[in-house]
Formats: sequence, structure tokens, C-alpha cells
Amino acid sequence: MKAKVLSEVYDIFDPQEALSGDKLREYYVKRESPVKSLADILASEKPLKYLFVGSRGNGKSTELNRLSELVNDTLFVVSFSIKDKLNLIDVDYADILLVIATEIYESVSDKLSAELTDYLDAWSEKIVERVKEKQKGLEFGAGFSAIVNLAGKVKTQVTTREVTRDVMTPRLSDLIDAINRIIIDAEKELGKKILVIIDDLDKVNLEKGEELFYKHCAELTQPVCKIIYTIPQPLLFSNKIRQIILQYFDGRKELHNINVNHRNGEVDHSGYKVMREVALMRMEEDLITEGAMAEAIKSSAGIITELVRLIRDSANIANMEDRIKIEEGDVKRVVSGIRNDYIRILGKEDLEILKGVKNTKEKIGDEDRFHDLLFSLAILEYANDEVWYDIHPTIKGIIERVEAGEG
Repeated sequence: MKAKVLSEVYDIFDPQEALSGDKLREYYVKRESPVKSLADILASEKPLKYLFVGSRGNGKSTELNRLSELVNDTLFVVSFSIKDKLNLIDVDYADILLVIATEIYESVSDKLSAELTDYLDAWSEKIVERVKEKQKGLEFGAGFSAIVNLAGKVKTQVTTREVTRDVMTPRLSDLIDAINRIIIDAEKELGKKILVIIDDLDKVNLEKGEELFYKHCAELTQPVCKIIYTIPQPLLFSNKIRQIILQYFDGRKELHNINVNHRNGEVDHSGYKVMREVALMRMEEDLITEGAMAEAIKSSAGIITELVRLIRDSANIANMEDRIKIEEGDVKRVVSGIRNDYIRILGKEDLEILKGVKNTKEKIGDEDRFHDLLFSLAILEYANDEVWYDIHPTIKGIIERVEAGEG
């Protein structure tokens, strides 16, 4: 359903919602994507481990939902967002493995043999008893369902999270063994290989991301099913991470931002057309002026979530002022708010790096600061034949004023 009046735009343009199911079929716009290639690779019989990488908000979750649909006939897909299961501020590799175990189990429990079910129930009882010894008053139920209930408390209950890690980490090999027994038993019954897709790990901070994928990559790749992990894009700049990827993962696929401009600053008409279609698949064309559309696309930096948020917030302004369409001034008011958010967090060193990136379109300056700016979307990565960089269009005015002041 398209928005036919501005009051409908707010619900339809939800920047937090990835497209799936009927909405994927209704609103999806074809773009350059590695998903078809990845689907072909996953046809292998091997338990492949892949990383899926891209800027935050550039449509990875929607593309992973597309992947699920592409492989659904040949693979048994277990897909979940890690932020729905765990606390992203405090996430540990043992937590992730625990959630992998419970998500697979819940998806295939009715397919497991009685012998395996008895084994899992006995193992679960030992784990739960040790947790209850350390934290009195907890009740989790019986059987492996108790482990499922325990995992559900790990996200919100700090003490339970810490106790569970204390109990589980020394017994991690047993947990991995349980995961693999479930996978092997279920795949035999299903007649399909299992693919686990773990979304939103790219949203953990860079320090946590490096800890997970550098220190504990071996553990995270132990399950004997196919797994796709999302990771923070700036981690690809780390030599340590690249070495780990080569050692433990079968490869990575990158979803690039949509080019709305060429490296020389001229409009990229192909990318502009994709972004325009993203908007018009969700709303009637007469709800926005061409000037407002152009401003929204330019200011989105080719990131779909940014475009969706800009149009939603601009529509809200126009609707509150009893107008029937979004005007360019509405978008500029929203852009001004985004610019102010950046002003609050950017320091002098950041401004120097941003100025250099704006002028050279290359990676420059202190590596850690560059990575932080990339993570915050102040700097964005694009690719044609080769990778290049630019700064977020909403802050170009800030940098231009800095340059003028120096002149």
C-alpha cells in the first residue's frame, strides 16, 4: 500500500523496519547487490561461514531477507537479529553461541530424535542447576526449554547474564557439541542443510566487534552449519581482522552504498533513479515536489535508511502545517537537525580529516578516528571500479565554512 496522503507516510516510511514478506515484494527496488551471488555460493554442501558487510542503514537487513527467500527451497533458514536477543552494549561470544543454539533448537525441535532430546535435556539440567546455585530464586522450566528460557533472560538481566557466562564459558565445548548434535540430527531429518543468518552484529561498537571477531573467531565458526554474520564495516580496515577472515571464514560479501554522485561530484543518474524509486514505491508522486525529492536524495548519501527517515520527518513537518505535499524547505529543516547532531560530536581533529576526505576522496588521517567517522556515517564508502570516500552531504556546509575561515 502506497501512502496517498501525508498522514500515511509516517507509518509506511519506517527507518527501523527492514523489508520482509509482503512488504519486501511490494516495496523492494532492484539495486546492485551481492545476494544472488551469495545464494549461488551457499548451494555448496560445505558448512560455509560468510561475513556480510556494509554501512549501517544501507539495506543489509532487507538484502538478507531477500537471501532467505532465494535459498528457502534448498536450505532451512534460521534468521534472527542479535539486537532482539542480546544487549548490544554488552555482548559476548558465549552469548552469541547460546542464542545460536536456542534459535536452531526452537526451529527444529519437532524434528529431533528422542535419543538426542534426552541427551539435550540431561545436559540442560546440569547447566541450569549450576546457574541456580549461583543465582537463587530463578526458575527456567525443564528440558532444553530451560536453556531457551535462560537465553531469553540474558538480554535484560545483568546478573543472569554474568552468571550464565560464568557457568557456560568453561563448558563452551559442551555447548558447541550440543549445537552440532542438533544441526546434524535436524539436517538428516529435514533433508536440507541449515543456514543461520545473524543480523545486526554490525551495530556493536568497534572495540566490541574487534573483540568478537579477532579474539573469538574460532569459536564463532565452530557450528557445523552454514552461517552468515554481519560485522561493522570499519573492521575490514584492520590487518588483524583480515588475517582472521582468511583463516576462519570462507569469504565476505559487501553491500555498497548507492552512488547518488560520481567521485567528481556530478550526479550519478543510475543511483539517483534507484533512490527516487525507493521513495515512490511507498508514496504517491504528488505528495512531494521534485525539489524536495532531489534534496532528500542528495542528503541521503545513497543510504536507504537515511532517505526513508528524511522523507518521514519531512512529511511530518508538512502535515503539521496542513500542507498536502512535502516541499524542499521541509527537507532542509530536517537536514539542519542532522547537521546539528554532527556539530555536537565532531572535534577539531575530525574536521581536519573530513576536510581532507572531501577534497581527496581518499582515506586519510588517524586510522582510529577515520574508522570512528566511518562508523558514525560522517564518512561514507562508495565503489565503482575502486573504493572511494566522501563525507556525509549534510555536513559539507560545515567543512566549507571551516575552509573559508582558514582562507
